[in-house]
Amino acid sequence: MRRESIIKSRELIARPLLKALLPIAERRGVSPHQLLKGTHVFDDELKPSAGRSSEQDLARIIAAAEQLVGDAQLWPLVIQSLHQQRLCPALDCIRYATTFNAALLSSLRYQALLHPFILIRPKRLQQRLHIDWLPVSGLPDKHNKAFRDACDKLMLALVVHAARVCQVNLSDWRIGVHDPDSLPVSWQPWIGTIDSRPIPCLSFPMHHLPTNNPTASANDFQQARSFAELQHETLNPQAPLTEALSWMLKKAKQGEETSLAELSNALNMSASTCKRLLASQGMNFKRLADYARLKYFLYHSEAKPHTQAELAAKLGYSHPNNLRRARRRWLASF
Repeated sequence: MRRESIIKSRELIARPLLKALLPIAERRGVSPHQLLKGTHVFDDELKPSAGRSSEQDLARIIAAAEQLVGDAQLWPLVIQSLHQQRLCPALDCIRYATTFNAALLSSLRYQALLHPFILIRPKRLQQRLHIDWLPVSGLPDKHNKAFRDACDKLMLALVVHAARVCQVNLSDWRIGVHDPDSLPVSWQPWIGTIDSRPIPCLSFPMHHLPTNNPTASANDFQQARSFAELQHETLNPQAPLTEALSWMLKKAKQGEETSLAELSNALNMSASTCKRLLASQGMNFKRLADYARLKYFLYHSEAKPHTQAELAAKLGYSHPNNLRRARRRWLASF
């Protein structure tokens, strides 16, 4: 892809979210100038300046909005605005999906068009669908908590929006995030369980899901999905990192130790290119490996009761004490 096309692609991702976010923040006393300060995005046209990447700018704006607005309803309102103004094809897919399952699949597949900083890992477990995600950005550490909390709310707001459009009962839903107290208070009465979890996760039963969407339209859904798929194939900013994460998760599941050289070889790139790829998303090889191991630790410990010795064996550790030390290190990373 030529340099001009890359800049255009990043601009297409950033613009809809900013068009929804800036007016809502301004009504809450935070001006566009405050949110765009220190970035290369112009307030008048919401475009990045020539030759500049807007992805990290967008991450900075998201973190600034989370810090300055200080309203847990901000991100649900942004999703609602995107839906009402028809600014994002992923949300048009939700609007016209014939079933909640179709709306959910669309929201997960095309969420990168709305917010390209979340890697999603859905998995079926004991008749429930578990969706966990990893926020990624190249931001300095001082912005990471605000950015992470905003990512949690954006991800949940998108899926909860799809559920509400399709009139899904959320009383059996479980949400685990870094900071449960930061979520909208309005969600608490109708979401079953909200608690703390090192890797954020949403889970709900797959049975008794509604089959009808009051705003469904098969023709409009097909048109919206075609447009979203075209953008997804063109932009898809997460593809290399998603491939890296999938490879790391496979190795973690097998209990195998890995190295940067092995990951680079699997991705058909040099070690230095692989390091730059990870760094551009605020990651490094060690943190990605820790995430993969922590994910499988949580999967095994939550799926059914295990002794520490059994968990250690499943994850490739010779002694439970080694697993406990590793677990402390993983949790410190997230």
